[in-house]
Amino acid sequence: MRGNWYDAGMIVTNAQHETAIVTRRDGRTVVFVRFKAGKLGCERLTEMMFREQWQEVHYPLEETLDRFFAHGQAHGFTQEALNGLEKLKARERNALTSLF
Repeated sequence: MRGNWYDAGMIVTNAQHETAIVTRRDGRTVVFVRFKAGKLGCERLTEMMFREQWQEVHYPLEETLDRFFAHGQAHGFTQEALNGLEKLKARERNALTSLF
């Protein structure tokens, strides 16, 4: 993973096979957007609880973000979820641009 591990986008799944995108992580608290029916919003867990319940999966981040945005445009986002996903998408674009 590139840069600061806590700044990197991460796709995770849990025992119920739900998918989420981590938008922020500071070592104590993890903020993530779970893909679910209806409006998308942010959820928070302590780092320890997060590690117990969620595991990283290696899905393509850009494609997964696109799925979340399509769902959110149809069903809605909280402002916090929208801002977090937009910042993550911008970081990914900037990371790709800096490679070339």
